[in-house]
Amino acid sequence: MTDLRTRKYLVLLVAIVTIAIVQSFPRRVVVGPVVSDGLVALMLLGVLLVVFERRHERSLAFVALAAAYAAMLGHYTVAGVVERDLRIAYHGLAALFLALAVAAILRNIFRQKSDVRIDDVLGTVCGYLLAAAAWANLYAFVEALLPGSFAVASGLEHDLASWHGRIALFDYFSLVTITTMGYGDVTPVRAPATALATIEAVFGQFYIAVVVAELVGARLARASSGSSTRPE
Repeated sequence: MTDLRTRKYLVLLVAIVTIAIVQSFPRRVVVGPVVSDGLVALMLLGVLLVVFERRHERSLAFVALAAAYAAMLGHYTVAGVVERDLRIAYHGLAALFLALAVAAILRNIFRQKSDVRIDDVLGTVCGYLLAAAAWANLYAFVEALLPGSFAVASGLEHDLASWHGRIALFDYFSLVTITTMGYGDVTPVRAPATALATIEAVFGQFYIAVVVAELVGARLARASSGSSTRPE
């Protein structure tokens, strides 16, 4: 159990990458939409247990996650305006949950900055990927509120027409935006989507330049200090 606790961010990183792979299939053809949604829910529950250490934060995050997945389950039985309302609720709550997770990860890591481990560096990677997921849900939230906020390349239009297709599309768009790769096959064309994409690109560069670099630098400084005080 102690081993697992000291490698919690490694386990979390594996879970996040698994979620990203599952959600990258617009039609969830591998295991089916219901099973894949259940798998993602279980892994996000793992995020909740790993990341949130304070009881009140864990309670708030659990409420947001439970409500989000209630909305996701509801979309299987409704259509039209109600389905749109469930989309808005789901993506808004998911963005809140993920933003809380990023804030908790960074606070937990910087709280023990004097003793930075490799697992803490992996924690910053987890925070980066969860931040991208939070932005993806913000984009989906905006598109649900203001249809037509994004233009997509030919062949991707059908993804905007389905629940899982939108998740896959905006997860992809968020990752290429936060890394500033910008392929151009998905483009924000109206406010506030244009502003959000710009802010995410700035956030991604700031995160790499400040958060990751500072922790890696602290770990290297600690290693250097340890070697310099070692007797010859």
